[in-house]
Amino acid sequence: MPEWLWAPVTAAVLTATVGVTGAWVGLPWLFPSLGPTVFLQVHTPQLASARPWNVVAGHFAGIAGAAAGVLLTGAGSAPSVLSDDILTWPRVWASVIAMALTIAIQVPLKASHPPAAATALLIALGGFRLAPRDMMILLLGVLLIAALGEAARRFRVRP
Repeated sequence: MPEWLWAPVTAAVLTATVGVTGAWVGLPWLFPSLGPTVFLQVHTPQLASARPWNVVAGHFAGIAGAAAGVLLTGAGSAPSVLSDDILTWPRVWASVIAMALTIAIQVPLKASHPPAAATALLIALGGFRLAPRDMMILLLGVLLIAALGEAARRFRVRP
């Protein structure tokens, strides 16, 4: 199948699989930063940033960096930018810390994955809380897309 057709069809299948599975179990496993992850996995599968280590460790770095930012600034008690349409100083500074730490964690781990920066901002801006349920949703969504995307990636880059 030609790339111009394979990538969009595969992206649709991966997105639908995560979305339908999440809807079926009643958890929002499909969230915005998985879109760029899927894009990398199906459109540029040969890049290191599309590999499972980069996907999983990269998003975990984003989660860790954002958690530190939210905790250090007290942003967890600030309104969510995404639902309340208010950008407060704690959310700004949590975002600054989240972005810096996401990259600082990814580099030594050799786990560069740009979409993880969006995961960090989703948390820092209040789209996801540091509550165990929200963190589980993020982790399971990332693990699911990493596994599905790796199957697609391997199919596309096979010799």
